[in-house]
Amino acid sequence: MQLTKYGFSHAVSAFFEMPTELAKNLLPRHLQPLEVQHGSAVFAVTAFDFTESMVGTYTEIVLAVIVPPLLEAGQQFPKSAFYPYLVGTNTPESRAHAIERWHLPHHMADVDCDFAVEGGAMNVRVHDNDKPILEMSVHEHEWGKTNDLYQAFMTDEQKRYKVDIHMNGEFSEHEEESGSLKLHNHPMLEKLEPAEINTYPFRELWMKQGMQTFNELETI
Repeated sequence: MQLTKYGFSHAVSAFFEMPTELAKNLLPRHLQPLEVQHGSAVFAVTAFDFTESMVGTYTEIVLAVIVPPLLEAGQQFPKSAFYPYLVGTNTPESRAHAIERWHLPHHMADVDCDFAVEGGAMNVRVHDNDKPILEMSVHEHEWGKTNDLYQAFMTDEQKRYKVDIHMNGEFSEHEEESGSLKLHNHPMLEKLEPAEINTYPFRELWMKQGMQTFNELETI
């Protein structure tokens, strides 16, 4: 099996409640949103500071909807499954790599992610030059080593894809609702209705000094 590895200093993610109907508008027809409760789906924001990859160092912001995983008998149960409906990076090389290899839809201009640790919180600021896109804060909890399985689903004009992703590193996770999210008026967020998305997360995840390992892409 061919594996593709990405080393990172920080991977920060938070889950926010959003209306199920809004989530459905972001998904292809063969996928359905996973609901927290009736009428509430999950909007996921994930930021990476990659220190090692086939295309050098770069930062990445992933906007996704959480969907049910694809289960296989006798296999590890995925921690979460994502449909990344839009990705942003700060280098043309990283965009070209992810589009060609993983069929991920991208905002086709450079966007930067700034990471700042302060008082037990990771503050992520995503911007396009001087134009703000979003700000997210995630707080730390108890730290421990982990190696978790996630799934991501992608599409293009002809096919549907799935890839298994292993995340290994120092990990903190909690549901204390201590973080925050602020969305700005920017073309990258034009498919969203910011007023309909919670400004505090119900789950906060922070991994540091880790490795993201992609299995081979599968057609489903």
